[in-house]
Amino acid sequence: MNNCLKSGLLAAVLFSMPVAAFAQQYTVYFNQNGKLTATMPSVAYVRQYKIAAGKAQVQDFYYPSMKKYSDPYEIPAGQIKVFVPALDNGTLTLWHFNGQKKMVGSYRNGKPHGEWINWYPNGKKSAVMPYQNGLSEGVGSRYYRNGVKESEIQFKHDKANGHWKQWYSDGSPKTEMMMSNDKPTEIISWDENGRIVSELSIRNGKRSGIILDWYDDGAKKSELVYKDDQLVKKTFWDTDGYVLE
Repeated sequence: MNNCLKSGLLAAVLFSMPVAAFAQQYTVYFNQNGKLTATMPSVAYVRQYKIAAGKAQVQDFYYPSMKKYSDPYEIPAGQIKVFVPALDNGTLTLWHFNGQKKMVGSYRNGKPHGEWINWYPNGKKSAVMPYQNGLSEGVGSRYYRNGVKESEIQFKHDKANGHWKQWYSDGSPKTEMMMSNDKPTEIISWDENGRIVSELSIRNGKRSGIILDWYDDGAKKSELVYKDDQLVKKTFWDTDGYVLE
């Protein structure tokens, strides 16, 4: 094969390859707080990217180990310097330094959409949040590192509406609230021994109900009664169970 023919074939192959294959790779650095930095001793993450047609093909890594912090993803070129960018469409997957999955969240039309999940470095879930077109919609949950559920909130139209429940790390109930547009309307709470410490309703920002305190042996220590945010009755007991004047 003569040299002219070889050159022609090489040119044909090169020009048939996608432009992105020749895009230059760039790098930006971030510190531990996700801020851009050019001071190498403060670098905690490095972003490698290529740009083609206004889009950036990106992958993030821990620095200096170069362990992956993210799976590859695509973002508008203008978001290169944003540590946690918003994808137009697609899934953002992040990883802990130890190789355990850290977060998975999907975007649609530039907004979070679907169920976002976070994990602790030990592999247990830390949080679940459902989105619909960028708004919180559905039941969101948080978890302790031991896997026990810490809280559960019902969202509607990006606000807490419905039950908000909280638990202690052993799974026993801590607080139950009824929410309306991010505001509590009813609250009941327990201490770590399962004793009620408050039972309140809230109307127009004013509390009505009782607040209790207990001695370590389980005997009642005090009881405060509220009506429309005014203390209307208070009772105290000594350690022998007698009412204090």
